[in-house]
Amino acid sequence: MIFHKYKIKTVLVVALCMVAFLQSVGQQLAEKVDTLSVGDSKTISILHGERSYERFVGNVNSVTGEELENYPALDVREALAGKLPGLFILQNNGNIGVDVTVFDGDDDDEEDNFNMFVRGNVGDYIVMIDGFERPFANLNLDQIAEIKVLKDPVSKSMFGGRMSNGIIMITTKRGKVAKNEFRAKIQRGMKMPTQLPEYLNAPDFARYYNQALANDNGGAIPDGLGYSEEAIAAYADQSKPLQYPDVDFYDEFLNNSMDVTRFSAEYTGGTEKTRYYFHTGIQNEGGFEKYGDNATNLNMYHLRGNLDANFNEDIKVIADFSGYLGEKRRPKSFNMSTLSSRYPNAYPIFVAPDSVGGTSTYKDNPYGAQAQSGFIEETYVQMQTNLGFVFNLDNAVKGLQVKPSFSFDIYHQQNLNKGNTVGIYEITEFDENGNPLTIVERQKEKLATSQTLGDDEYVRRWGLNVLTSWNRVFGEHAVDADLLFNMSQAKEARRLDDYKRENITVRSNYAYKGKYNVEGSLNYSGSMSYAKDNRFKLFPALGAGWLISKEDFLIDNSAIDFLRVNAAWGIMGDGNIPNRLWIESWGQNVDNYRINSSNLATTAHFTRIANADIDWPTLREIDVNLEARLWKKLGVKVTYFDYLTKQTLSKGNNLIPGILGGTNYLPQQNFGENSLKGTEAELSYAVQKGDWTFEVLTHMTLSKSEKIKINELADPNYSTVGDAVDDIRGYNAVGFYTQQDIDDAISGAGAAPSYMDPADLRVGNIKYEDINSDKVIDKYDKVVIGNSSPRLMYGANFKVGYKGFDLYASFLGYGKYQRLITEDNSYFHAYQDRKYSNAVVDGLPNGNAHPLLTTGTPTNDTQTSSYWIANGSFLKLKNVSLSYTLPQSVSDAIRLGEVKLYVYGSNLFTVSKIKELDPESLNAGLTDYPLFSTYAMGLSISF
Repeated sequence: MIFHKYKIKTVLVVALCMVAFLQSVGQQLAEKVDTLSVGDSKTISILHGERSYERFVGNVNSVTGEELENYPALDVREALAGKLPGLFILQNNGNIGVDVTVFDGDDDDEEDNFNMFVRGNVGDYIVMIDGFERPFANLNLDQIAEIKVLKDPVSKSMFGGRMSNGIIMITTKRGKVAKNEFRAKIQRGMKMPTQLPEYLNAPDFARYYNQALANDNGGAIPDGLGYSEEAIAAYADQSKPLQYPDVDFYDEFLNNSMDVTRFSAEYTGGTEKTRYYFHTGIQNEGGFEKYGDNATNLNMYHLRGNLDANFNEDIKVIADFSGYLGEKRRPKSFNMSTLSSRYPNAYPIFVAPDSVGGTSTYKDNPYGAQAQSGFIEETYVQMQTNLGFVFNLDNAVKGLQVKPSFSFDIYHQQNLNKGNTVGIYEITEFDENGNPLTIVERQKEKLATSQTLGDDEYVRRWGLNVLTSWNRVFGEHAVDADLLFNMSQAKEARRLDDYKRENITVRSNYAYKGKYNVEGSLNYSGSMSYAKDNRFKLFPALGAGWLISKEDFLIDNSAIDFLRVNAAWGIMGDGNIPNRLWIESWGQNVDNYRINSSNLATTAHFTRIANADIDWPTLREIDVNLEARLWKKLGVKVTYFDYLTKQTLSKGNNLIPGILGGTNYLPQQNFGENSLKGTEAELSYAVQKGDWTFEVLTHMTLSKSEKIKINELADPNYSTVGDAVDDIRGYNAVGFYTQQDIDDAISGAGAAPSYMDPADLRVGNIKYEDINSDKVIDKYDKVVIGNSSPRLMYGANFKVGYKGFDLYASFLGYGKYQRLITEDNSYFHAYQDRKYSNAVVDGLPNGNAHPLLTTGTPTNDTQTSSYWIANGSFLKLKNVSLSYTLPQSVSDAIRLGEVKLYVYGSNLFTVSKIKELDPESLNAGLTDYPLFSTYAMGLSISF
């Protein structure tokens, strides 16, 4: 991709004129005043630079790597949950490892294990590591110096062409001018499930299955079906375990815990000329499955080296390297779904020594899957490199620097598998004592003789940044100006087009008297995802800050140490849409045909019609925040944010009758519009008295979205415009059908469901409200009943120190979450051939009884309705750590630097209306690994 020559020249001329103008103004100011009066303050890192915090006009939150190391997790995202205001992190499962090879500029591919969003579940986020966009996964906690979330439009503007609610900016550790130091740290612990589903045992299952049969047959169990009282008694006393098995699949096939180990060593130090940081780490977790030699296990090896060297006073070089190797091994055929779906009386685990049980229907015996099915061996390789220079051109133009930097990253994933077919046997005849008479082979054992190559994925990505900066202070005036050019390209296996971006951005910050600050930027973005005429766009951002505490009327106030208001406005465009949407495309029909031949052929058809007018979706953002520090102890920050997303892509297929061509004959167009508004609040307090220190940081984020323009049929009687994007619409449950209700529905005297024949209703089925009183239960009776994601996130972090002891605790909570227990959740939805959980007896988390049991499909009772809405809010004690640092006199005596002992814990308890499963993820433990609590001990030594 090459910038259009006239456009790029125009932008460069404007940028250079701006720099020249600021330089000229600066020189004139320098002739009038030559004293520095702006004042020093803490410096914070921003995108591609640093800024005095007093001059910062944006909105940022940060957490140090040292604080994250209090969390005994191996995944940065798990450790980060609850630490930063506005960063929602929900863990979907406790799976080990994550696929990071598919990388198209967003993080959706990383979110199998986590669901992350900033401020609200509308919009995307971006992750940048050491100045370049990179995936979150496989980052070692011990290598992190700081994680920031940039949330205002001015701060985000330097990474143009990508709409985002926030940029997660990660900075790794670097060397510093100090005595050389070597530090080693080891952590050892175990992970235990926070909650595993509980199911009925065999006798209870048999009783409730009989009840389901009776419900389906007018109260009577048909002959030849169901379980006899003798069989139920045999299940209960286990006198004939082969004929009447009762298997607790979770207890039988999962260990109570699995091991987790983390070891790291780092060497850092340097002089004014050369500073260096080297780190290596080994991490391991696994061993949850109980049988066989292939229990899921992941070994992770990390290596990082960061170097800063000054060739002379005017030239500095920055060279970074990071490498990762992950080796994961797991059973070939085992999955958690078997445990959550197989009846306790489905089959005995063994029908004879070394012969695993099953049936002609169920050939998935977990013992065979764990111990006999072979293995899958996955290898992850990741390499990230940076090379940068800082050229100080102060001799030519005072305050001028040029900073080019280049990155080259490689991600590769490959798996080998050696899969056996497990022999499955079923007992078809028993003697009077329940011993087998006849055993039938249902599946023949077949051992693999070689390994097979499975997935073989890769990503190669490079990026280039060239930053020209000019920074000067002239008495009461301070000016910073930046001109950034960046470009990047990513190549993936089996992808037609490379992912390419180019941007040029001009950013300028002006401060007067250290209390009035203005910053603006213009970003000119290019993306290959659009046709030639729409490939480049210009996006502005503007922010201002007023440091009120420096005004004369407050400067001597003993209570107010810092008081500032910031406001920012900006527009961002999305250059990250899928490629080729504007190009006509064709595909092959699935149905084959013949013409005077026995050879099959296929027909071609449209899959997408062209539209070269597709333009950039845009995000208009407003961010206003007030921040104060009081009495040198108390910190307060309040933020209001407002996002408006426009021109999102849609085919608009619901707006046009299908007779005009259907979805394939409609082009993509800029159509959708929605908004997200909310507030954030932060409160911190820190005090020290004698040997005691106490710190607390609390925060809260509350937001709600709104649909403004959507792909929806214009219907005067039904519209979801005005709903929140995450709103759930469904029926309002108003009790249960009686026979009279069913008769009225059949005769037309009462409301009848549109989705089924009312004659198929049964007494005890869920009854829904006829909102519009038209005697038909259909979409016009659907109302907002819940929301699919939490709208409130809050957290609290506590630190207490006494001499060498430090106690740290972190709480995380989510609220405003009326979630739907979806039909795919087999724990709460028991019907047809699904396994019966304790919910059949205890009911749903909202207090409702489990609906009428059936051996068929309950079309009526599984409708999306208020009956299945539960309060999904929860509060977790996310993390506790207790550490003790030996007195320095003791460390000196044993010739060591710092010696520190740790005890960690994570996910220690949960407060929620949902008790049966972990409320953070209702499918964890059902279809995938459960979520885990971690308990660990650690030792850190430096010298």
